[in-house]
Amino acid sequence: MQVFTQALNVVQNALARITKQHDNYYRFGENDCLPNDMVRAINDSGTARACVSKLSQFIQGNGLVDQALGKSPANIRQSYNAAISDLSLIVPYSKCVSFRVVFDNAGLPARIYPVPTHKLRRKGAIRFRYNELMGEAYYQRSKDKYLQEFNPTELPQERLKRVAWQIKEYGEQWGDIVYHFKKGVGLNADVYPVPDYYSGIDDIESDAGISRLEKRNIQKGWRTPIIVSTGPIDKIVEDDKGKTEYDKFSDNMRRFAGEDAAYALHIEGATDAAKPTVTTINIAEILDQTDKATDRVGRKVCRHMGVPPVLVGFATAGQLGNTQELINSMDLFRLSVIEYQDLIKEALSIVWPDKNWELTKLTLWENTSAVGSSPTPGQPALPGAPLDKVNEAMRTWGQAEITNIQKIIKRTTLDPSSDRYLTYPQAEQILKSYGLTDADIDVWIVKPEEL
Repeated sequence: MQVFTQALNVVQNALARITKQHDNYYRFGENDCLPNDMVRAINDSGTARACVSKLSQFIQGNGLVDQALGKSPANIRQSYNAAISDLSLIVPYSKCVSFRVVFDNAGLPARIYPVPTHKLRRKGAIRFRYNELMGEAYYQRSKDKYLQEFNPTELPQERLKRVAWQIKEYGEQWGDIVYHFKKGVGLNADVYPVPDYYSGIDDIESDAGISRLEKRNIQKGWRTPIIVSTGPIDKIVEDDKGKTEYDKFSDNMRRFAGEDAAYALHIEGATDAAKPTVTTINIAEILDQTDKATDRVGRKVCRHMGVPPVLVGFATAGQLGNTQELINSMDLFRLSVIEYQDLIKEALSIVWPDKNWELTKLTLWENTSAVGSSPTPGQPALPGAPLDKVNEAMRTWGQAEITNIQKIIKRTTLDPSSDRYLTYPQAEQILKSYGLTDADIDVWIVKPEEL
């Protein structure tokens, strides 16, 4: 086992290796497509994708604290709040903030355009290669655009010279790149960001694999509930209506089954005395084992992504019995969100240090230290506090959120001896993480004293 683990680590390190070529180009991974592979792994895993979605939701909060700045244009299509919404989705994938800065006629920063980090590669210390298909199968190097890293101290005249070159070379201005991340420890760890979840990439890929396995078991598993075993049936001699004994048998089977009945399997033995025997596999047991593996691996994925499992639909009575433990895990999640928000704030401050890029912070729990305090300008009301519109949170729910909430409510109606039973306080804490108020919860769940 130790030899296998060492070999796996060698492969993992090779895939994550950042190497410098003779032309000062830095390859990201063995095949220069590691960030693309990480994005695909996240998108293939339902749990990891849900974690990214939840992280993005809390990172962007309600936009900038400075509401006037948030509503002002970041580019010709987006306000700064909208651009930050894009950045908040990029950051969980790469733990890096990347965007283009374009300049006005005076050579000063005028607009920004978010750029997914996996579309960029470094060439030297201050240059990047940018390509929409970087690291993908249909990548064409001829479409690379060479952009410089944004330098806040550079003279406007130098920027304008570069803008003129870009217009001549590419037909339009592409600007400079801001590429901001926390530098790591190790060889070339200051060149590209490698997110923490990469150490658990095998679990993320396993989560996607389990979903595919479950689909295969359902679609290609043992389908028929009816097996008819017979001796040999004549298929040659026909009666006066032109039918053999086998034809009559088949007609009877169809009449017995009906038009919409389940599949029936007929197995014909060589002799009446030697009829075949059939051993069926209980597909329900296989699906149950898959369900347990889904839960186990899914929780590991949540740990790698830094998201409490409860936020993406994982919950058990045993773990949620300790409410303080749940609140502590949510507080740790809040600290992770603040770290991501600080990355965005720092990146934007590189370009415009005189502006307030502070993002609003969503408060998760009613009984944290923030309870009882008045919301600061730009900060949303606490989940347990009255909202201007009681059902505003419900407007953002997708099918996944609705399904999870239905499961939570259903589990409060189970027998208390069941290991899936949720008490009212446990269910209340989970539902508040979806933005429901006390009034909403009183309607959706019956309290014990009301029974």
